[in-house]
Amino acid sequence: MGQHQGDDQAGDDPVLRIIDQIGRLAPDQLDRVRRAVFFGSNANLKDLDRSAFIMNRPSSPRGRPGNASPKERSPTGKQAAQVGYPIDEDTGVHSHQPSPSSRQLKRTVSDTDHPIDVLLREKGNNTERYLVVVSSLSLDWKELVKIPGVSNYELRLLWHLFFLRSSKMHVVMCTSQYIPDHSAGSVTQKLLTRRRTLERIKNAINPETAAMTCFNSTDAEVELAKELGVPLFGTDTQGAFWGTKTGNRQIFREAGIPHPDGSYDEIYDELSLAKEILALLRRNPTAQKVMVKLNDSFSGEGNAVLRVDKDLAAAAKGTDEVAVPAILEKLHSSLEYVAPGLTWARYYSQFQSLGGVCEAFIEGAADAKTSPSCQAFLSGAGVRILGTHEQMLNGQIYTGCKFPAFQEYSADLITETLKIGKEMIRHEVVGYISVDFVSVRQDDGSYKHWAIEINVRMGGTTLPIMTLNLLCESGALNDRTSEFIASDGKPRYYIASDTLRKPCYKGLVIEDLLDIIKRHSAEIEWNCRPEAPETGAIFHLVTLLSELGKCGLVCVGRTREEAEQIFGRVKEILDNEVEAEAEISLVVEGDSSDMLS
Repeated sequence: MGQHQGDDQAGDDPVLRIIDQIGRLAPDQLDRVRRAVFFGSNANLKDLDRSAFIMNRPSSPRGRPGNASPKERSPTGKQAAQVGYPIDEDTGVHSHQPSPSSRQLKRTVSDTDHPIDVLLREKGNNTERYLVVVSSLSLDWKELVKIPGVSNYELRLLWHLFFLRSSKMHVVMCTSQYIPDHSAGSVTQKLLTRRRTLERIKNAINPETAAMTCFNSTDAEVELAKELGVPLFGTDTQGAFWGTKTGNRQIFREAGIPHPDGSYDEIYDELSLAKEILALLRRNPTAQKVMVKLNDSFSGEGNAVLRVDKDLAAAAKGTDEVAVPAILEKLHSSLEYVAPGLTWARYYSQFQSLGGVCEAFIEGAADAKTSPSCQAFLSGAGVRILGTHEQMLNGQIYTGCKFPAFQEYSADLITETLKIGKEMIRHEVVGYISVDFVSVRQDDGSYKHWAIEINVRMGGTTLPIMTLNLLCESGALNDRTSEFIASDGKPRYYIASDTLRKPCYKGLVIEDLLDIIKRHSAEIEWNCRPEAPETGAIFHLVTLLSELGKCGLVCVGRTREEAEQIFGRVKEILDNEVEAEAEISLVVEGDSSDMLS
């Protein structure tokens, strides 16, 4: 034991010396170090996994499998390396290093119900309750930067403020807007280094009746919840493995859920990927496309498509010595990326860091193929279904959703999601999940479903369904029909998008939008439309209007058609308003030049 302790101390000495030297650097020198670490501007750091400095990487509880055979499908090997923790601003040391037993203790499986369930039972209950909302996006920064205006996406958590309709609920919002620190790193990691901020949060809550929630959770969020002494609606980094593409596929297999054929082990190198693709093609000789997916990506941005042409199909029938190089050549030259601007070199760099999977592409005619999803909340109390949706996709990129999923199969989605949720609870996963499916209508009119992804976090469908829950005074989901029954006893439908975007919307500020809504209140404003209670438009992400000409929108109607009409009318009103402003500015500009001449 003493020998190990001495080795640890000796290993720490260089680290402590580096920390001391960094503390002595001038601001311009510190900036050069930061650029070298995060952007690879120094050749000695070109192979460094920079993401470890700013996030927790989900890793398999069974460890990396190394070069496991595509036929074996049994992850083995050592646990992935531990990631670092931030330096405390007061002491200059690592104050939140995991304890030796943290890997066993960090999961926070709680019998705490979802807050909305507590609200539904509120009558006669005088207990003061507290919810700490941390807007941290603890995800891979190379994936996050693909989303325009991602720094504002924390605003999607503002729906938690609707809980304040209860006089007994207190909400503490923790956002980056109040942390004047533009260094790389999540809100959670920055909170962990600020003891005084943590004390202010503790003073604002009663830990006996409080809980913490966040967009997605990793070890850092678990550590923050432990610091605050409250249960977390989420899981640790090791538990988050089940939210990666590899973990998803293992869950589908264990729960007996139909899903595309493909790999089940973690893959980190191109040779292993090529071998998995070859095994897949030999099991599916008529396959036309193969999906390649980054393990820890979202909104479809980490996906790529490998088309199986006649040359590749012929090569797959030959020996491994012929087939594997042929697949590698196709990966290097012909892989089609969902995210714009990618090359094999850039994509493969992320693949080596995040790992990935390959799977068969589900074919189907455009008019017979849909992309539904089902949302749930997992806790020690079980699986609570939140809703079903039809996803709106631009290619494979998520752009919005329609609620609920089609009646022909919404009950099937709920049944499959309950199985998946129970399996994930068995692996001690807690919090929000969303299961994505590909559904194809068969010749007899029925639908066949394949589960393709589980998002273990809040997502694009979380805000609209929770907004509907909390704005309708006494509404509730009928999880048998997947309809949401509003206060008048009738169903509500909605269409929602995070990407209502046009260049001409740039320059609009929040006050402008509020004026526009007020002028057209009877047509679009929530709960202000004559004889149409609990319908209308709810805007979010509005701070992006001025910068990117982009905002989010949820349009609720009494029928699917009415929801679509409100959505269309909002777009029409915004277009007309900005066109009118453009005409006014042109007139002013003309008058000014006349005066000058």
